[in-house]
Amino acid sequence: MSRNRIRPFVAALIGGAAVICGDIGLDTITGSTDFSNTAAAQRGGRGGRGGMGMGGMREIRELLDPDFARRDVPLFAEQLGLDDGQRAIIESLIEDYADTFGEGSEMVQADLQDLGRAMMQSFMGGGGMGDMRQRMQERAQSVRDEIEEIQEANGQEMSEEERRDLWRERMQDAGREMMEESVESGAMDEARGVMGEMLDILEEWVADRQRLKAEFVGNVEIQLSDDQLVLWPSFERFLVREKSLPRARLSGEGVNLFAVLDDAGLSDAAFDSIDAMLDEYEIQLHQALVNRDAYLLSSAPRLYKAMRDGDVDAATKVLKQQVQYREAVRNVNDNFRQQFADVIADENEKYMLNMAFLEEAYDRIYRPTFGQRSFEAAREIEGLDADVFEAVLTLEAAFLGELLPKNTSLVSALRKSEGDDQVTQGTRMVSMMSGDFSGGMPWGGGGRRDRDEDDPYRDGLEDRERIDERYVEQLRALLTPEQQEALPTQGRGRGGRGAGGWGGGMSDEQRAEFMKRFDKDGDGELSDEERRSMIEEFRGGRGGEGGRGGGRGGEGGRGGGRGGEGGRGGGRGG
Repeated sequence: MSRNRIRPFVAALIGGAAVICGDIGLDTITGSTDFSNTAAAQRGGRGGRGGMGMGGMREIRELLDPDFARRDVPLFAEQLGLDDGQRAIIESLIEDYADTFGEGSEMVQADLQDLGRAMMQSFMGGGGMGDMRQRMQERAQSVRDEIEEIQEANGQEMSEEERRDLWRERMQDAGREMMEESVESGAMDEARGVMGEMLDILEEWVADRQRLKAEFVGNVEIQLSDDQLVLWPSFERFLVREKSLPRARLSGEGVNLFAVLDDAGLSDAAFDSIDAMLDEYEIQLHQALVNRDAYLLSSAPRLYKAMRDGDVDAATKVLKQQVQYREAVRNVNDNFRQQFADVIADENEKYMLNMAFLEEAYDRIYRPTFGQRSFEAAREIEGLDADVFEAVLTLEAAFLGELLPKNTSLVSALRKSEGDDQVTQGTRMVSMMSGDFSGGMPWGGGGRRDRDEDDPYRDGLEDRERIDERYVEQLRALLTPEQQEALPTQGRGRGGRGAGGWGGGMSDEQRAEFMKRFDKDGDGELSDEERRSMIEEFRGGRGGEGGRGGGRGGEGGRGGGRGGEGGRGGGRGG
């Protein structure tokens, strides 16, 4: 059965057309983008507001995914050294497991789908909620009309962020109204009854899948020789990493340091210095993953029950504990990354390892910014005068001197807020199920806070965008109009600005100060002589408006990998 068949259940559980408003953030029940892509979340373990988007029943979907699959047979054969006879038996065992698991999973999905239809009918079948779809369409059209009116009144287009915020606010209002009506009409009570039946199904399935896994592992171990049984624990740790790390929700939680080490471009000497710590990292990561997965599995029914009953206290307790187990996995990665870096003698390789980890763990923060892409493009312009090229490098150093510390502060802000945001979004959903809408609707941005809430991470991103804009405008000033065409364009900007005309990314005050600094004759344009003076000043290291600091490049990939070794390295796929 296709996973897409779960979607009617998803939409029903969320509460009919209220879901059309956006994303509900009960991460431990949900999180994928099957239903809605409004969340700006990334891969669960890779930075950003990862994991809090409500677009599908991500956690339930994972409960319906098997622990072992037919594609795992080559891994068993290679890592455990199976002979032909053993391979045939293991393949048969996996076939039996997959068939039995698949039958049970399909039955659960079918039952949930039927119950989901019943829940949807309770929301959309009549009464005050009966015209919900039409009302949502009308509300959406009214928002579009409102945007046009605002843009016409202001004489300029709203930025993407402004439009998104307005959409969220208006659609949340609509969703709140409709959910309140569902309480008054009795639809919410009917939904709770259906959720009780769903809860019974899920509790039974959790027990069934645990039993199937234990039986399969026991049957496999019987087929192994004593020497192969010695290899089993390491192979099991490998399987757990490959299958469990992608289920991360926090930034850094899904990082596999073995893969990071392979990709960091380290020398043999650097690998030798950390080799003695790899076994301990493997063991600690495995234990943290096992503990996390066990608690997520055992706590899932309690969380669903709390949502059904509108028990905020019970849900908060479970959600906080789930976050703590996730943070424990992330902390293992953070701690060993630091330990590995501490014993690497070469400072450049130490930097390479740290950056490889940060780019993997916090992808949204460390992916190249508009400013970084602009400087890279400028360095590649053919025929650039030597003095201009030197000025570009000097300005880029000043830019990186501001960007790198800003990225570090963003990581700190994200780590502090991610877990709390997940708990807050989850408890809002539970409160809503109890009829309490005072905390706002739990959707509309994949875990993002409302614009009027304090959010250091969001504020930091906006500060970084201003740094980008300021330095890109100074970079453009170093180049001729023809050379400026080689720079990338900014898809969107604050206030609807792109990378457009000269000075477009600066505030009026910044632009005036910049012109005052270099436009000596005051005609509002930079002459060739004034531009040359500006280049000379940048070459002298006086460009920019912040500290100076250089970036450091990597050395390319290090050939080969650390595959094998008792299942410790190897590919990322399962």
